Amino acid sequence: MSLATFSVNGAVLDSLDLKVTLLSHGMHVHDDVYESFGTTHRISRDPRSCNTLFLGDHVPVYLARIGKEARFHLIVSEGRPVLTHDGNFVTEVSLPPGTEFYAQRTSSGLPFGRLAILQGLDMLAFSYLWPCELAKSINQCRFCHSGNTTSQMVQAETWQDFDFSVRDIVDVVRYAVDEDPKAKILQMTAGSTFRPDAEINRYVAILADIERRVGLAKVDGGILFLTPPSDPTTLDRLIDAGAGRLAFDMDVWDETLFEKYCPGKAKYTTRRQHLDALLYVADKYGPNRAFSVFVAGLEPLDSLLEGMRFLAENGIVPLPSPWMPFGVANPELPPTPGLDYYRQLRKEVASLYRTYGLEAPGTVGSSVCLSRDIWLRRDVLAAETSVGNKCPEPF
Repeated sequence: MSLATFSVNGAVLDSLDLKVTLLSHGMHVHDDVYESFGTTHRISRDPRSCNTLFLGDHVPVYLARIGKEARFHLIVSEGRPVLTHDGNFVTEVSLPPGTEFYAQRTSSGLPFGRLAILQGLDMLAFSYLWPCELAKSINQCRFCHSGNTTSQMVQAETWQDFDFSVRDIVDVVRYAVDEDPKAKILQMTAGSTFRPDAEINRYVAILADIERRVGLAKVDGGILFLTPPSDPTTLDRLIDAGAGRLAFDMDVWDETLFEKYCPGKAKYTTRRQHLDALLYVADKYGPNRAFSVFVAGLEPLDSLLEGMRFLAENGIVPLPSPWMPFGVANPELPPTPGLDYYRQLRKEVASLYRTYGLEAPGTVGSSVCLSRDIWLRRDVLAAETSVGNKCPEPF
C-alpha cells in the first residue's frame, strides 16, 4: 500500500507526515463543515465524539481542534470537505458515514458518548472505564489528558467518582457491534488503579457479559488495556475469559524519563512490573497477544527504538502514538519532534513488524495512533531510502 503526497507550504509531505503534523499542530474546523455534513457524516461539535477525517489513501486522522489560530483549516469547497494550510489548498478529505450511536442511551439512561467513542470506521473505544487512582493521588502521567483533567479537578475539589455498570458497558458494545456502526474492533481502557486484581475481576465480568449478549468472536476478543498485577499468572483469567489481546502501556522506555513523565507508574506499578506482565503473556500465549503503547516524541528516538526492539524480539507488539500537546500545560514536557523523527520511527517499526511477524490491531487503523498505518504499509516503509535525508518542515 503506497502513500499519497501533498504540498504544504512548499514542503512535500506524504500521508503519514501529514497525519503527525495535524496531530502535533491541530486544526480549525469551520462552522459550515458541521452544517454541511453533520447529519450525513460522523462529525460533531461535541469534543467527546472523537471526530476523524480520512486522507486520500485511507489514513485516519483525529480532528485536534485548537481554534481559529490554527494554520490548518477544514472547510467546505464546492460541496466537499477540504483541508487548507494558511488558506492554500492541501487536499480533499473524506469523513466517516453518519451514525446514530451518539444518540443512544444505556439501560440506566447514560448517553453512549459518556462511556465510549467511535474511532476510524469500525473501532469502538472505551477510554476511561473507571477513574485513574494515580491521577487522583496527583501522580498522573504528565502527558495524559484524562489524567491531568482528573488531577486538576481533584485539586479544585470538583472531582466526582463514577462507576459504570457491566450492563451499561455491554449495552454500548452490543449496539455498536450488532447495529451501528457494526464495529469490528473493541478497545477497552481504564484508569490505572492500586488494585490490579480488582481490575481483572471487573474485566472478567465484562467479558462474560459480552460473550453472553454479543459474542466475543465478533470483536476477536477485544484488546484490554490494564494495570499490570504483581503476579502475572493472574492474567490467565482474562485469557480464559476470552480476551484477545492484553496491553500494558510503558509509554516511555528511558528509565529516567519514565520516572519523570510517569511518576505514578514508576512508584506504584513499576517499570519492571509492566515488563513482567508483557513478557509473561507473550511467553505463554505467543506473539501478537501482548501490546504496549509508546508516546512517540517524549524521548530521544534512540531510546524509543531500543525499547520497541526489545519488545518486538520477545513477540510483544509496540504501538507508537504521536505526542499530542493540546490541553496539557506542563513546561517539563518536550516540544513535538520534527518529521525526521517520525520518518525514521516508522521505517524502523515497519521493519520490526516484518522481521518478527507482528501485527498491529485494527482494520483501517486508529485516528490517534500510527501502528496500524505502519503495519498496512510495512513493506513500503521498511524499504524507504529517503530516510536520513533532511525532511523539509511545513512550519
